[in-house]
Amino acid sequence: MLSYFDAPHVLTWEVTRACQLHCRHCRARAIPRRNPDELTLDEMRPILDDLSENFSHPPILVFTGGDPLERPDLDNVIRESVKRGLITAIAPSVTPRLTPEAIERWRDLGVHSVSLSLDGADAMTHDAFRGVRGTFDRTVEMAGYIVKAGLKLQINSSISQQTVHQLTAMASLVKFLHVTSWELFFVIPTGRARVMDALSGEDIERVLKWLVEFAPGQSFRITTVGAPQWARVLHQHAPERPVRMVAREARGFAFIDHRGDVFPSGYLPVSAGSVRLQLFSDIYRRSALFQDLREPSLFQGECGLCEYRDACGGSRARAYAMTGSATASDPGCPLTQVSGTGG
Repeated sequence: MLSYFDAPHVLTWEVTRACQLHCRHCRARAIPRRNPDELTLDEMRPILDDLSENFSHPPILVFTGGDPLERPDLDNVIRESVKRGLITAIAPSVTPRLTPEAIERWRDLGVHSVSLSLDGADAMTHDAFRGVRGTFDRTVEMAGYIVKAGLKLQINSSISQQTVHQLTAMASLVKFLHVTSWELFFVIPTGRARVMDALSGEDIERVLKWLVEFAPGQSFRITTVGAPQWARVLHQHAPERPVRMVAREARGFAFIDHRGDVFPSGYLPVSAGSVRLQLFSDIYRRSALFQDLREPSLFQGECGLCEYRDACGGSRARAYAMTGSATASDPGCPLTQVSGTGG
């Protein structure tokens, strides 16, 4: 069984920060042109070697941005990843660069899956989120091409004050698109996202309880980002089943930015080191930051006392964004707001 302490389940790699969209919640604060200090393909090759050689179960590798299509050498990056046997996924922005021809090339290169963002069940909501009119319609169109090409389709949905009221309609849209997986990103106030965009702990709890009722019987996988309380809600819904440890920052997830800095996730902007100076495998396993974030006894307040602290542990990114401390209690859990509650 994969140990999240030894290897990430998912490694997200920001190959560029350039993007032509202007999303209101953008973690990266994307820029219109590529940074000349981006990792080059020659610099990426030894990192890919490390991923393929130094993990018994190499992580799923997600190339993201910004918009990875802003890199003219993206196909070569994909080729180098796939030939090392890495499960390779692409998370493009939906701009004119994303075409049926690009999708077919990715299929032929051996890409495993493509993820698109849908942050609303209609054009008005999604396009306001993405900052460009027509993005919703084009996203639905490209989703159809991805499925037609035989690639796995993941839809990522940001759950915020602006979108939560459309949750049921988004679920219907996701089913209509024949997705393989649906990932719900609970907005964390970092990058361009603001505190007023994020859900309260009570609202997150309501969404998770809705999700646990919705998930059974669906033909696609459902995951959450920014809400490891999913582990607790699942167990409280079916206490006869073992508590399931969920992946979170530094424990199952890791992130490499366009300049090679390694972070616990893209939403926790504290670097643990650089792949220009160290092996990623060493940073993931041995950096003080990653080790501290895996040790629940270091968590403060209710997160440190909760009976679910090992399985959940709270969102370290939200704790950092809202308190300045990555080991503080997660404000996105209602249990942290009740003094003396242990879970």
